Amino acid sequence: MKKVIRDFECAMCGRCCASQDLVQLTAYELYGLARHLEIEPAEFFSRYCVTASTTQNPTLHLYIKTEDGRCPFLKDNKCSVHEARPYACMAYPMRVYWSLTEDMKAFVRSKYPALEKTCSLFRLNDGDVLLGDYELLSRQTLAWWVDDAYFSLAGEMADLSIPYRVADFYIHDKEMMEAAKRYVVNPYHPPSAFGAELAYARISLMLQAAIWNATASFVPVKVQEAKEDERLGKFILLTADADSAKALGLLAKSGRLDLARTLAMASNAYGGRHVIASMHGSSSDHIAIGFIFHESGTIIRELTDDGKKPLYIFFKPETGDEVKLVGFPLNVKI
Repeated sequence: MKKVIRDFECAMCGRCCASQDLVQLTAYELYGLARHLEIEPAEFFSRYCVTASTTQNPTLHLYIKTEDGRCPFLKDNKCSVHEARPYACMAYPMRVYWSLTEDMKAFVRSKYPALEKTCSLFRLNDGDVLLGDYELLSRQTLAWWVDDAYFSLAGEMADLSIPYRVADFYIHDKEMMEAAKRYVVNPYHPPSAFGAELAYARISLMLQAAIWNATASFVPVKVQEAKEDERLGKFILLTADADSAKALGLLAKSGRLDLARTLAMASNAYGGRHVIASMHGSSSDHIAIGFIFHESGTIIRELTDDGKKPLYIFFKPETGDEVKLVGFPLNVKI
C-alpha cells in the first residue's frame, strides 16, 4: 500500500550540502540569511553570492557560491544557518507539491549520485507519495517569480532591495498567495497556470514602478473589446471603474507623463493568447499606474499591422454616458 510522506526525516549526512555547484537563492531569502547572521545584505551578497544562468535556469538568477561543491554554511556536516536556510533546502526532497518517491530518487541519482548511499530518501518505498508543504512551496514560488521578473527587467546590475521589498509585499498579500498556491498544487491546470501568468505580469509591473522609484497602483480591467472607428482606426476598448478611469485621465492630461513600459508575454496556459502588462508614470510625481489584459495573438497582429503600428488602448468608465476616452499607444511586438 502506498504511504503519503509529509514529514521527511533527514539523516543529517550533509552530502546534499556538499554536492552542489550552486545553491538556489532569492533576494527575499538573502535578506533573511543576512538578518540571521547579523550582517548587511550587501555584505552577504559580496561574500557568499553570485548571479548566474544555468542549464536548468537559463535566465539570470541569484545563487550561493560553493567551494568544491560544499555550501559555505556546512560546518561539521551540519547547517550553520539551519533556521534561515533557503527554501530549496527546507523543501528537500519535496521539490514539488506531489511526486512519487521513485521519480524523486531518479532525479537525485542523476544530479547528486553521492546521496544514494546515505540519504533517507532512498530508504522509502518506490511507490510512496511525497507531499510537499504547499505554504512553503508557495512562498518559494512567489519569491522566485519576483527574482525572475526583476532580473529580466534590470539585468545583472541590480538593487536587491527592490525584489526583496516586492516579494515581502506579495508574500503577505492574500490574493497573490492564493494564485501561487493554486499553481503549486496543480501547475498543469490551465486556469491555475494562467492565473500564475497574470500574477507574474502584475509582479513585473510592480517591480518596474519600484525601479522608477514610483508608487504603483493598478487599474482593474472589467471588460475589453476590439473596436474600429473612422477617426481612431482599430483599437482595444477597456472598461474600468470610474475612479480608475479618472486617475488615468488626470495622469495623461498632467503633461508630466514621461515613464512607460509595456510587456507582452505569450501564454503557455492558453496557446495563442498574450498577456499585455503596461505601466505609465510620472518621474516628477513619483507615481505610476498599471493595467493588465490579455488578447489573442491574431487580434493583436491585426490591430498593429503585424507590429508595424502601436497597439492603441482606450479606457472608458463603466458608468457615465458621454465621456472622453483616455488612450495610450503601446509598443507591442509578439
